[in-house]
Amino acid sequence: MRRIKRLLGLALLLAALSATAGAAPILDPSRISDRTLDNGFRLIIKDNDEWGVASAALYIRGGSAYETDEQVGAAHLLEHMLFEAIDLRDNERIGPAIESMGGYINANTTRDFTRITVTVASQYLAESLELLAEAVWEPQLPAAAVNREREIVARELIDVADTAGGALEDLLWETAFTEHPYGRPIGGTPEQVAELTAEDLLDYYGRMYVPGNMALVVVGDVDPEGLTATVEELFGQKAGEPMTLPELPSEPPLEDVRVTVETRPSDATIVSFAWHAPEVEDFDDVCAMDLIYSILGEGQLGRLHEALNEQGLALMTSCDFLTQRDPGLIIVTALTPPDKELEARTAIIEQINRLRNERLTEEQLAEAKRVLEIGYAFTNESYADQAGSLGFYEAIADYTLAVEYIDRVRAITPEKLQQVAQEYLDPDAYTLAIIRPETRPGAAGEA
Repeated sequence: MRRIKRLLGLALLLAALSATAGAAPILDPSRISDRTLDNGFRLIIKDNDEWGVASAALYIRGGSAYETDEQVGAAHLLEHMLFEAIDLRDNERIGPAIESMGGYINANTTRDFTRITVTVASQYLAESLELLAEAVWEPQLPAAAVNREREIVARELIDVADTAGGALEDLLWETAFTEHPYGRPIGGTPEQVAELTAEDLLDYYGRMYVPGNMALVVVGDVDPEGLTATVEELFGQKAGEPMTLPELPSEPPLEDVRVTVETRPSDATIVSFAWHAPEVEDFDDVCAMDLIYSILGEGQLGRLHEALNEQGLALMTSCDFLTQRDPGLIIVTALTPPDKELEARTAIIEQINRLRNERLTEEQLAEAKRVLEIGYAFTNESYADQAGSLGFYEAIADYTLAVEYIDRVRAITPEKLQQVAQEYLDPDAYTLAIIRPETRPGAAGEA
């Protein structure tokens, strides 16, 4: 039955691919234009006139990694404070103002950047961009509002830390990075957030929220010339010049196994392996690592599922890899019965060694590429998704990498994939974070 399900899943994926074969590229470069304004502000437009909708994503190329030691949590808290901006025409905050147009607004902070995304009917785009410009150029940081939002953020952090997944992520990153600020929690700790002041936020804002450190990506039913004129007026008049981000401390290579263990009330054990992964500058290595991620962890088609889930060693397995400006992590995680932990860990390392020692056949690699390409198509269906893809790479390098991505993936050879596996996935040098069940009263202690 499991084999039938795996074959059925592959058949569905192949059917999806055949349905899109021969279609124009999702991120068609002929529909994309870009411009750098005089003050360094970047504008990328992809014109699609199908649905009468537009999505705009504003990126600030400064996330939690660019906070000072005294400002940990400032990037995330400042992102929250942007929603304090008021539409002076009806004294309404930016979120409800855009929602009243039938639109959607959201924001998030990562280690590398902060992003604010707006999706509206095209006729409301200019008005939404005006609100967005007010939010980023005229931040509202009164002490009372900062104190209120600080408490909300601290509560969110506590709630996340109370989950096994949130605790595991923080545990893994802080163990994997001893020098580079990627090891800090993106939002800081509740204690660090409690110490932040309006002055801390203003200092971070003054360093990062400058035109030369920002980019706006718009995808949808727009007039590129008219949109460019609007963006020039709203974002191009702010004084500024091109900016270079400060260089962050390099993380020394891992030379052994780092293990960290916590216990929590649970009936299962979580084990999470992490290896330092390629940075965006090594983009061919990134594409090969994306294929490795797909080979290991693409649901029931992945090797982890076959080697652990189907053998009763794990209740759940996953593989995660996010491209970052500097070297990040590729992470393999398994939720396993406590008495199967060592077997599960052994099985994971066996799959790592298999990638290192057994070169994929052309057929195996072609299947992995098909799966990855289908996933890329599905995650770029909406205008907001496309703005996110273009903006993601613009924030950490250049949006053209999103356009080139599929061609670069298709060019990866079995030899290249094995070379990347051997370079990054060392079976004797990795970070291992484990969350084990707490010993219940009367239970035998662990040897």
